[in-house]
Amino acid sequence: MGIHRFIGISLVGVALACATEPSEQCLAYAACQAAYDEATGNAPVDVAQYQTGGACWDSAENAARCTDDCEVGLSLLADAAADEGLDLPTCTP
Repeated sequence: MGIHRFIGISLVGVALACATEPSEQCLAYAACQAAYDEATGNAPVDVAQYQTGGACWDSAENAARCTDDCEVGLSLLADAAADEGLDLPTCTP
């Protein structure tokens, strides 16, 4: 195995080791957003960054910021669903 290939494989391993799994808050937000969009007939909001493999999970700093964003987003969607009289169990904060 050449040194360049070894370094490349090592860097991929380090990058994967640093990745974080999505938080429960962001998985809940993504599920709620999908349910809300379906119930209201809105075009689906892109929540890919909050799901597995999304940009939120490439560092601890991004993960913390995204988790905070997801908590706020879930709360706002729950309020909006209640205001519109929608029964969306996935939107319970």
